[in-house]
Amino acid sequence: MNTRKTLTLELTGIIGAALVAILLGIIIIYIVSEEPLTAIQSLLLGPISSAFNIGTVLNKAVPLIFTGLALAIVFQAGVFSMGAEGQLYMGAFVGALAALYIPGLPVWVHLPIIFLAAICAGAIFGAIPGFLKAYLNTDEIVTTLMLNFIAILSTSYFVNNIFKDPASGGYARMQYIASDLRLGRIVEGFTAHYGIIIALATVIVIYLLLYKTKFGYELRMVGQNSRFAHYGGISTKKIIILSVVISGGLAALAGIIEILGVHGTFKDYFSINLGFDGIIIALLARNHPFGVAVAALFYAYLQVGAQLMQGASDVPRELAVIIQVILVLLVSSQAIFTFLRQKYLLRQGR
Repeated sequence: MNTRKTLTLELTGIIGAALVAILLGIIIIYIVSEEPLTAIQSLLLGPISSAFNIGTVLNKAVPLIFTGLALAIVFQAGVFSMGAEGQLYMGAFVGALAALYIPGLPVWVHLPIIFLAAICAGAIFGAIPGFLKAYLNTDEIVTTLMLNFIAILSTSYFVNNIFKDPASGGYARMQYIASDLRLGRIVEGFTAHYGIIIALATVIVIYLLLYKTKFGYELRMVGQNSRFAHYGGISTKKIIILSVVISGGLAALAGIIEILGVHGTFKDYFSINLGFDGIIIALLARNHPFGVAVAALFYAYLQVGAQLMQGASDVPRELAVIIQVILVLLVSSQAIFTFLRQKYLLRQGR
């Protein structure tokens, strides 16, 4: 089966799964709600009902694009990292420190330093489980999950003590970052910030890296069959380490852009599972960069729709979580079916 036909089948399956999940969600709304039409309208049309809501969807999609890309890369390399959440926190924390405690620089110098500091923090934090995996064959799921706790709890300690803004009262946060260092709005009156442009540009860069370079080819080969790749002369250890380093840097970008574009400061527990949501995004996208962008926008659309639905009707926003779970289950089962079908065709010599 040629690549184009395979991609078409996968895309059709994912779109079908999304439609079925939404349909089941609508059925549930009709069962539990006394005003189902209002709830459905808010869920499906609310996110595009105003420029404010559209901007909110784009802003929510930005960190999901970065964490989705971060996990798509390591998954394509055959590394099942769960560490995007911790890398996101480390990037946001170190980037915020660079914004607050490096004085006297012009914006055009200071802003790249902030991003570089964040990327380095996430990359270094991501490299730890990479080295353990490559040289000690340590289970990366366990190590990355444990490192998440280290990142979240250590940054929580620092922001509650050493780096806490004295003016914040009982609220755990750093000082607010200077307004000229934050990511401004793309258009006046439109809530979307420049992070969406950075995110979409990154999608293109990662696509070129994965599918138009020797490194990307080697990474995908290691993910498909590491033993075959090793005997073919590819350094599997190098690929594993580089994949988690790049992944950590991308997750860190999610964190620092969320700080500069939305919060304006580092806040305790500011991320609500953005790193773990990236796993779902990568799964829905089949680890393809362009698919990550589409899946992140769809996921953000559901989140905003759920918030609007809760405010306009008697249906709680948790229904969106149900739709997301149904969607993941359907896409997962469709992926298993596709895998088994391809194995069958290979055995038949087709």
